[in-house]
Amino acid sequence: MNIRRRSGVSRTSTAASPKTTGVRRLAIRPPTVSRLAGPLPISLSTGRHSTLGHSGCPTLNKNTTCLTEKLATKQPSYLRPTRNSVSSVASQRSTSSVINRTVVGARTIAANREIATSRTISASQRTTTVSRSGPVPRTPSELVQCKEKLMQLEKELTNKDDALKMSRELSEMLKSSLEINKAKLENTSLERDTLKDAVITLKEKVEEFRVTVEQGEARMQSLCDQLNEKEAMIRVLHNDVVDLRGQIRVAVRVRPMLKSEAEISSANFIEYPAVNEIAVNLGAKSSSKFTFEKVFTPVFTQKTIFDNVQDFILSSLHGFNIGLIAFGQTGSGKTHTMRGGEGDNEGIIPRAASYLFKESKKLEETGWKFQFSLSFLEIYNNEAYDLLNNHAAVKLRLVSNVVSIDGLTEHPLVKLSDMAGLLCIADKNRKTAATKCNEYSSRSHAIYIWNIKAQQESTGISTSSVLKLVDLAGSERAKESGVVGQQFKEMTNINQSLSALQKCISMQKARSQHVPYRDTKLTQVLMDCLGRGNSKTMVVVNINPCNEQATESKRSIEFAAKMRDTHIGSAVQQRDL
Repeated sequence: MNIRRRSGVSRTSTAASPKTTGVRRLAIRPPTVSRLAGPLPISLSTGRHSTLGHSGCPTLNKNTTCLTEKLATKQPSYLRPTRNSVSSVASQRSTSSVINRTVVGARTIAANREIATSRTISASQRTTTVSRSGPVPRTPSELVQCKEKLMQLEKELTNKDDALKMSRELSEMLKSSLEINKAKLENTSLERDTLKDAVITLKEKVEEFRVTVEQGEARMQSLCDQLNEKEAMIRVLHNDVVDLRGQIRVAVRVRPMLKSEAEISSANFIEYPAVNEIAVNLGAKSSSKFTFEKVFTPVFTQKTIFDNVQDFILSSLHGFNIGLIAFGQTGSGKTHTMRGGEGDNEGIIPRAASYLFKESKKLEETGWKFQFSLSFLEIYNNEAYDLLNNHAAVKLRLVSNVVSIDGLTEHPLVKLSDMAGLLCIADKNRKTAATKCNEYSSRSHAIYIWNIKAQQESTGISTSSVLKLVDLAGSERAKESGVVGQQFKEMTNINQSLSALQKCISMQKARSQHVPYRDTKLTQVLMDCLGRGNSKTMVVVNINPCNEQATESKRSIEFAAKMRDTHIGSAVQQRDL
């Protein structure tokens, strides 16, 4: 094997037979031309840019074509490129280019110029070869790859510059935020210090306020004690006044004549010598004068009458048993006095409900608490019935001089409106009938029972009392009323119970050791309102003003006078021990 050097490039040749020498030379030499065309231009090694060798330069392409034709005419036949050699050159270009680029990198400037000249010739040959045999595929040049890498690096650099800018902006924002947070922290510290000072000041004020409150509570407790003492004193004085007026107070009410009565009768047998006196003139006989706590003439209204009895009813809130009884003959106006009508015609029973609720609210301001319940009882033919429970029968028992009513319902009263419905039910269930004396004569005794419980927590006092408002059946005579049969039996029981009531009061007047409360159901129910030492009683005697009823009216007035002379002792407050 012989090694030859040409144009600074190593070449290896192999000994061969004469037959194969021409073929091998044709196969080997074209790569040599390719190797000369492969090295990078001098501009890449020197750093300068040149258009030499670029297909885009028309002048260079023209000169290169002419030079290639001249060389082709001068070259021997074995050096001329053939179709086969062109394909061999195309197949080996990539390998030769790599080797040539490595060699050119080590050459001097003079060698590079020679290589540039050879590269020009080689480019002309490639152009001629391409023009003859068509385009030859080639790989991207290193310049294009470098440009792509450069563009990629520029993009990456641009992205990094953008990221760097964003980082700087974020850093600036964070710095600004940090400065703001520092300022806020300083403000918060100042506010915290201010709040600490405020808390200390508030604690001092709270302590001062606590001391003031304790002093105020002590003062208020002292005032409450004084108020309770004065309130208790007022109660005592109030009840002393009631007692001075009489444990059994008796008033007389003369009702006005009806239009139908005024047309056929007159009212000249009754006279009023003084504000608390009444006289009955029965013709030839001398007039009899009677003195009572109150004498209500026909000009007195329902409201005026209640105003004169409300202090008596108030004692029930103070823990005393109270009984207010309407007595009189049939048609004298007892039911109108007690029950009344609507509006200004309301009687004592509905007005008492309003008064009790109003006064209890006032007493609640002094620490009292009240509970009310209501029961309606009827005594008909000496039997007791519950007016609020479908007229069911109830049983009365006396245990140690205390009356007990088994089966009687109690209905709580929370507000005043609860009273109206109960009154309507009781009115429908009560027994009435028509007689010659009264078209709607009550044939029974109606008793409205208020149960009152009171408690004052500050003093520990609790009381339990009862208020009984009684609308008695009218007393009558069989000859005058003209009743027969069942109504005659009713009249007999009514008169018997009224006589027993009068007897009990008379025996109390005589201070008898035994009072016959058990004789009738009426006296049993009213025992705790008529008993000695534990009640206050007021009787309102109703009078018919007609001359035809003068005799019966006089009997009623005489009965009232006997009750007024009765003394049953001072009332006792009903305390729960």
